[in-house]
Amino acid sequence: MQNLEQPQLGKTIVDLRQKKRLTQEELVELCNINVRTLQRIEAGEVTPREYTIRILLDALDYNIAKIEHSIQKKASIKWVKIAWVAGIIYFLVGIFESGLDYVRFEENLPYYFPLLYTATKLMVAVTYLFFMIGFIEIGKYFENALLKIASYLMVASLVVIEVYDIISYSPEMAWEEFYLIKGTEAVVFGGIDIVFGIALLLLGKKLGVISKVAGIFEIIVGAFFITFFLAFIGLIAMVPAIILEIIILYKFYDEMKTQA
Repeated sequence: MQNLEQPQLGKTIVDLRQKKRLTQEELVELCNINVRTLQRIEAGEVTPREYTIRILLDALDYNIAKIEHSIQKKASIKWVKIAWVAGIIYFLVGIFESGLDYVRFEENLPYYFPLLYTATKLMVAVTYLFFMIGFIEIGKYFENALLKIASYLMVASLVVIEVYDIISYSPEMAWEEFYLIKGTEAVVFGGIDIVFGIALLLLGKKLGVISKVAGIFEIIVGAFFITFFLAFIGLIAMVPAIILEIIILYKFYDEMKTQA
C-alpha cells in the first residue's frame, strides 16, 4: 500500500471508474462513502486510509497488487527518462571538467576560474546522481541487488571525489600532491567500477548484448583505474562505457513506455 500515493492514486481511481462507466454517485453507493470524500480522493487532495482504498478497489474489481505495480512502473519510467538525459549532460560536462582539471595549475587564470571550477564539479556530481538513479531503477525492476548496491556506491564515491576537489582547490597545490589525490580517487572508484561492470554483465540476458559490452568496458575502466599509473587509459575506455550506458537507459525507457 505504501506505493499508493497521491496524486497517482486519484488518477488511477478515476481511470478505473470511467472504464467501468460508473459515476461518482454510483461508486460511493457501492463503497458506502460520501461523494465529497471520493471527489477529494480523485483530485489528489487527500490520501485515504488503507481500508477505504481497499473498498474502492474491490468495488472497481481491481487487484491491489496490480495497481501498486502500475504506479511503481510509472515512477520508474519517469526516473529512467530523467536518467538518460542526465547521462548526456554528465558526459558533456565531464569532458569540460577534465579540461579544467588539466589547466587548474596554469598561471594567470581568469578571476572567475575558481567559481567556474566549483560550479562544474557540482554539476558533474548532480548529473551523475540522476544518471545512476536510472540503473538503481533497473536494478529494482529486475531485482538485481548487485546493480543497485554498485550504483549507490558509484554515486557516493563520485560525490565525495567532486566535493573533495572543490574544498581542496588551491592554486598553490603542487602537481605531485594533486596526482596523488587523483590516484587515490582512481583506485577507489576503479574497484567500484569493476563491481558495477559485473552487475551489467549479469543483466546481459535481460538487457541484451549492449549491457554485456558496457559491463566489459566498465571492468576495463576499473582495472586501469586501480593500476593508478594507467588511469588515463581508463578515462579513454570510460567514453564508450558511458555512451553505451546512456543507450541502455534510453532503450529501457522506450520499452517501458511502450508497455505502459
